Amino acid sequence: MKKVVWLNKSNGQLCVTIPKDSGVNEGEIVNVEKEKVKSIVYSSVTGDLFHYGHLRLLQRANELGDFHICGVLTDEAIKSYKRDPIAGFKERKSIISSLLCVDMVMPQHSLDPTDNLKKIHEQFENAKLVLVLGSNWKKVPGSEYINKIKGEIVQPPFYEKLSTDNIINKIFKTYGRGRQK
Repeated sequence: MKKVVWLNKSNGQLCVTIPKDSGVNEGEIVNVEKEKVKSIVYSSVTGDLFHYGHLRLLQRANELGDFHICGVLTDEAIKSYKRDPIAGFKERKSIISSLLCVDMVMPQHSLDPTDNLKKIHEQFENAKLVLVLGSNWKKVPGSEYINKIKGEIVQPPFYEKLSTDNIINKIFKTYGRGRQK
């Protein structure tokens, strides 16, 4: 079972949340062994207007390793290469953090995830790093670093039907550019 340690702000203790149906009972001792993580998967998303295409990518990424970290692009990072996001960073991060297929979320401050990849590689120096981005990316940001550390790049098929742009276009087509009050 993969779990992320979190800080309980009320008492300053580090905590791990374990699901009720996990087979672990109250009072039992659990062992956390960071060195047993052999592969870290890193994906990144904007997560704006979260949809099935996002979910499929993150679920596929989760299947590729022992621990799945998702970088959620900050508003500034998104604005550097496309239109402003509709949902703010905190909202998008909250949605991604709540997914069972994501073990940890990191803010990604640039389109290029190399800074985050370096931090992860320092923390898990013996683990293989797998970078996951959709097949719609012809030039994969972070690929130079992944190749340098002999990691792996995986590009699952892009889900065309429900891209954010397709959703926005469908809304405009179905409901027009705006409603009169």
